[in-house]
Amino acid sequence: MFYSFLTCAAAAAGSLPGTEHDYGISPKFVCTPIPPEADPSCYSPPTVPHGPNPNDHNSATILHLRESLVRQKETILDQRETIRELTAKLTLCEGFGDPHHRKGSSHTKHGSFSPEQTGKTLQTLKERLENLQVGPSLQLLKLKSPSSFLLDFPMRTNYMYARMKRSVVKEIFALTICLWVKPGTGPGLGTPFSYAVPGQANELVLIEWGGNPMELLINDEAVTLPITMTDGKWHHVCVTWSTRDGIWEVHQDGVKKGSGQNLASWHAIKSGGIFILGQEQDTMGGRFDVTQSFTGELSDLQFWSRVLTSNEIHNQATCTSHLTGDVMSWSEESVELHGGLTEVPFDPCH
Repeated sequence: MFYSFLTCAAAAAGSLPGTEHDYGISPKFVCTPIPPEADPSCYSPPTVPHGPNPNDHNSATILHLRESLVRQKETILDQRETIRELTAKLTLCEGFGDPHHRKGSSHTKHGSFSPEQTGKTLQTLKERLENLQVGPSLQLLKLKSPSSFLLDFPMRTNYMYARMKRSVVKEIFALTICLWVKPGTGPGLGTPFSYAVPGQANELVLIEWGGNPMELLINDEAVTLPITMTDGKWHHVCVTWSTRDGIWEVHQDGVKKGSGQNLASWHAIKSGGIFILGQEQDTMGGRFDVTQSFTGELSDLQFWSRVLTSNEIHNQATCTSHLTGDVMSWSEESVELHGGLTEVPFDPCH
């Protein structure tokens, strides 16, 4: 059985006279526990140290380091998981169509990476993935540029057409018109373009219909163009004309296919008319004939008031250079669609 003893010392508020037990009016007591084996007459209580304990500081430091280590391990595990995800995406994107590349990428190990290596690898993978994502985005923006589109004429109608908002603003005595054409199904190409002015519906027309070869009409005078487009593929077509002796040329895919003279010699192309894509005009701006309508796809029509050289035309067809027409040029803002005609993103050079 455990015994404990208490020694009590009393101090009076004033002085203690003699040996009397007069503790004054307000006595104070201080009690100290004494172990059972201690001598009450000579026991001194242990001294309580003042100030911070070094052991407490060390314990706090160790605890902080442990917490930091745990957080670092969690970060590394998260980064390794991210690396695995990014590697899988890169394997799918970069290794598409290359089975050897995919096989090698699938065995990449991350277990031996130090924290520094893990961080560098993660940053590298993110940059590579961003580059892969930016590429298609730029390609899409390029396709959506104002001049990169086509007009789709899926069938022959007498109501589906496009009108160029800009017209010929003054008389011209020479011209070059180039465009990309993809013929549709069925016999004959129809009318890729027609320009009508007051008093002359056939001021400038490119047409192929009724089993006849393709013709170029200027002031209702016609010449046959020795070109054919029946393979359903895209072709670059250019026609040139000069009022001097009525000299004309036709180029297909950058190669001159035919030339001649005496086509509307000394005539001037009149201003103030209406330029239509996809229909032949029997009157200025209307009276379309479904049998003469265009079917297929058109893109990048350019109209110059001069005769381009053979080299300039070849560079246009081979996408070595791209010139813009001074009379009319191809852009979404310059074309007015009618009858349900649709635009489709398209770049003939890509």
